[in-house]
Amino acid sequence: MLCCGLVGLGWLVLERHAEVMLNSHRPALSWSQKLFYLLITLTFYTSAAFGYTEFKRIGVDDGLPNATIYSVAQDQHGYIWLTSTNSGLLRYDGYSFSEFPILTVSEMQHLGHQDVGVLLIDRKNNIWAGTWGYGLSRIDAVTGQLSRYVVDKNSDQGIAGMQVQALFQDQAGNLWIGTTSGLNRLSPDGKMTQIGAANSLQPLQHQRIWSLQQTADGTIWIGTAEGLHCWREQTGLCPVVLPYANAAVGSRDNEIRALITKQNTLWIGTRLGLFSLDATTDDISPAPVADSMTTPIINHLLFDTDGNLLLGTYNGLFRYNPQQQKFLKFRRQDSLLPTVNVRSMFIDRTGVLWLGSRENGLFYARHSASAFSSLTSLLPGEQAEDLSFTVTSVFNQGDLLWLGSAEYLYRIDRKLEKMQRYQTSGRVNTIRSDNQGRVFAATDVGLFRYEPASDQLQRVDQPFTLAKARNDNIRDLIINDQGQFWFGLWGEGILFWDPATQQTKLLLSDVMRQKVGDAVQALYQKGDFLWVGTRYSGLFQISTSTGELRHISEDKTSGLSLPSQDVQCVEPGPADSILICTEQGLVVYQPQTLTQQLWDGRSGLLTQNIVGAHTDADSNVWLLSAKGLTLKPAGSSRFITFTRQDGLVATELVFKAIFNDQSGTIFLGTIAGLAIVEPKLLWVNELSPTVAVPEILINHQPLPMLAHSNDWPAIVLKPTDSSVEFKFASLDYHDVSRNQFLYRLRGFDPDWILQSDKRAAYYSNLPAGDYVLEVKGSNNHGLFSDKTVEIQLQVLPPWWQYRTVQVLMGIITLLLILAGHQYRLRHVRQINRLLQNSVQERAKAQLILETKVAERTSALEESSLTLSLRSKQLEKSLQEVAKANRELKRLDKLKDEFISVVSHELRTPLTSIRGAVGLIAQRVVEPGSDPYQLLIQTAVNNCERLSSIINDLLDVQKFEAGKFVLQLKPVDLVDLVQQAISASNAYAHKYQVSVTLQADLAMPLTVNVDALRIRQVVDNLLSNAIKFSHQGGAVLVELSGDEQQVKVAITDQGVGIPESFHQRVFDKFSQADASDSRTQEGTGLGLTICKKIIESHQGQIGFVSQEQQGSCFWVTLPRLASLP
Repeated sequence: MLCCGLVGLGWLVLERHAEVMLNSHRPALSWSQKLFYLLITLTFYTSAAFGYTEFKRIGVDDGLPNATIYSVAQDQHGYIWLTSTNSGLLRYDGYSFSEFPILTVSEMQHLGHQDVGVLLIDRKNNIWAGTWGYGLSRIDAVTGQLSRYVVDKNSDQGIAGMQVQALFQDQAGNLWIGTTSGLNRLSPDGKMTQIGAANSLQPLQHQRIWSLQQTADGTIWIGTAEGLHCWREQTGLCPVVLPYANAAVGSRDNEIRALITKQNTLWIGTRLGLFSLDATTDDISPAPVADSMTTPIINHLLFDTDGNLLLGTYNGLFRYNPQQQKFLKFRRQDSLLPTVNVRSMFIDRTGVLWLGSRENGLFYARHSASAFSSLTSLLPGEQAEDLSFTVTSVFNQGDLLWLGSAEYLYRIDRKLEKMQRYQTSGRVNTIRSDNQGRVFAATDVGLFRYEPASDQLQRVDQPFTLAKARNDNIRDLIINDQGQFWFGLWGEGILFWDPATQQTKLLLSDVMRQKVGDAVQALYQKGDFLWVGTRYSGLFQISTSTGELRHISEDKTSGLSLPSQDVQCVEPGPADSILICTEQGLVVYQPQTLTQQLWDGRSGLLTQNIVGAHTDADSNVWLLSAKGLTLKPAGSSRFITFTRQDGLVATELVFKAIFNDQSGTIFLGTIAGLAIVEPKLLWVNELSPTVAVPEILINHQPLPMLAHSNDWPAIVLKPTDSSVEFKFASLDYHDVSRNQFLYRLRGFDPDWILQSDKRAAYYSNLPAGDYVLEVKGSNNHGLFSDKTVEIQLQVLPPWWQYRTVQVLMGIITLLLILAGHQYRLRHVRQINRLLQNSVQERAKAQLILETKVAERTSALEESSLTLSLRSKQLEKSLQEVAKANRELKRLDKLKDEFISVVSHELRTPLTSIRGAVGLIAQRVVEPGSDPYQLLIQTAVNNCERLSSIINDLLDVQKFEAGKFVLQLKPVDLVDLVQQAISASNAYAHKYQVSVTLQADLAMPLTVNVDALRIRQVVDNLLSNAIKFSHQGGAVLVELSGDEQQVKVAITDQGVGIPESFHQRVFDKFSQADASDSRTQEGTGLGLTICKKIIESHQGQIGFVSQEQQGSCFWVTLPRLASLP
């Protein structure tokens, strides 16, 4: 969309602004303030204006080559044509300007710039351009050929002057050419005639022609620099008519600058005002001007659609009513655009008014009654800037209008035209009234109730306190007929509150807390069901009677599929449907049939982000968005969008800020104040637009265009052309930013493509073939053209894709294949002969080779057997070496353990003996005394201990040497065990451990054993059990037997054996604690000797132990039947 300076167009809006900003009767507004507002108004060209719409300005920044526009016209296709200084003749399609030459190539090289002052498109659609200093140019409507008319006394086509100021085509088709040096008439047959030359019988009062017109009686009226002439075919020129008969000589008071006729009345624009002339009586009279009004210098006259006469002047746009015979003010302002020099005016066939200005660019707008107004219409006494706040919510109650903003709640009495505001310190999201008529405001910071008695807002905290809600940020509010409240909260779900019973309930809290920033944004109650729209979690349905919750947007049986989980509104729709607003379109859901319809950009919406919806009593649907107010009429698939260009105070509408007072008015919240809509006054553009393709680019280079043609010849793309781009134009200028296009390239695109924000179709690398581009365009209100523009497109294939070339290439290929085949056959035969010879030679060589291979194979087999034998021997040797190595390592380890244990176990008793003997030798104690006896006993005990260690070592050596001999004889194992227990009592008493025997003493258990060695085993196991028991522990000795064997089990409750030591318990010198600091004595040979002894008796020894839970060692021996 072109960047345009905005000029207000609505009569009513301008009057309101003028009354507010320029009312000299308001003492509060100083003259400096009035001047400031006026300068702001003129600087941005914003004031109320035509038909409650807005002017848009097109300037140099918007692509206009020159800011001075002298003439505006429209051709038969709908293009707007402009004349300008330096830039010549311009064609405008609503999006861009195209310049067309009105001088020949040689003239342009010699003369340079093109100044065009006047433009005429005749009835045959030829374009006539009158230049300033370069004569007259004509562009033929059929051929586009340029013809030139200049001052040439030697030609019958010469004109009176090179500066053309007026062009007019009369009823007979004659073209009248007014210049600064005289007047010419060009007949339809091409005959050029000069009228009123200075040397003629009927000369003009002045040769400078300003304007030309014709009344209904056929009279031609000629406005000159010094008065008005008429011309009739029968009588020629009539005497001059002077509006100011007494004007000073040389003055410009009688300069007839503009003429326009209506029936037989001629309206005359001069430097000193407006006049009317009755062509039947030649009576001329000035138009009355109010004393407060400055007489305008008139440049152009034009009747608008209401029959008022529009005056383009040095001081903007004026309006005169011929019936009332007075100038009509724009409220209190005499003219629009008072600083703009309006040089031309034109109303195109869609009703858009165009204003060409001097050095201020081009203006355009529609003149129509407006259905839109703002707060200024309700509060004329308020400052405009005080009413331009963002309206976040709207509610109407009789004559009271309630508005919400970011920090305030506004109460407007429409009858008294007064406004009161109340601070909320938070955004007002919803305004509702209960069944008692009390008004409530739901805000970001809680709930407020308006108290009429005190004219204040009262905060309502009860529902949040009772429900212990952590957040009182209310996004939406519903109050049902029973006075019960439903709050949609930020991050807390839904809060139900019944003021009558003070009952509260929180729903959806868990769901809301699952996603940071989730909120209930929309509530709608229909019957027993509450519909809940959330920010991130889609749509829910809650039964108000049972509390049953249904996540309907996730329920596949519901028939509902949302394009986005961000639900921004839930509202009733037509035919019992539900409207669901999302950021990806609006869903129309039918709960009864479980069906839905999606309205989005593909349906014709300018934007898919719908922030509000409303269905009126006539089933029309109104949609809110940042792109304006969209209306979908009942029974129609068309979407009509209204924006600031149509009269809205602002295009961007606010989230859910809409209210219908059901009396013909809809209130809308916008970012710039309140918009008031009267739907019955809405003007909808029902004119089908003309669609054009003004520009085609091949490889990004534009094709030359014809001035008058809207039809392109067939476009041919060569193989070297990689891309083609078609630019569209919908020649409806109300608001080209809202024009949409449907196009498809038949033969390539499978379906129509809707373009809402672009006006071009780009194709690259199209396959060779024939295509047809089809284009439809819409106007600003979504009505598409009846006709489809079609452009033929042919993409030529590369030379190798032509059928003839392909056939020739096929024939050549076949011939080459045939020649190759013949050559191949000859070659194959020759190769076969060579192969036969080669095969015979190879057969001989193969026989020799096979013989040699057999010999070598036999030799290799013998070598392989030898290597295999040697490999096995080597492997066996390596295994023996590895085994010897492991044995050496084991012996080395045993050596280390033996040295460690023996050194410790031998050194300890020797130290004790040496100490005791030393004390005796030194006579430290008296012989015969108790200490003396103790030392003697210590020495004896340690000698016995040394003897026991040496015996153990000798036993091990005997076992290793195989010299161990058993003295076998039958023995009662019960007696043997009892003797061992008796012998260990003193040892057990020392460690405070009890020993218990569990056996059947009456039944002997006879075994054939070496009694001494078996006693040695039992003593060893008993001593270990006692030694490793805890103080106060018990040792259990169990004897049992069957016919085959007897078993001795000794169980203690001591420290047990670690799991890691179980495998090494019976190894030589193995001890669970082998450190020098261990608390228990021993060489680690006892269990080894026990195992050797038992195995020598063909018995078994084993144990069961868990660390810190004790151990059980058992021995089994073969049993004899009875003692001999």
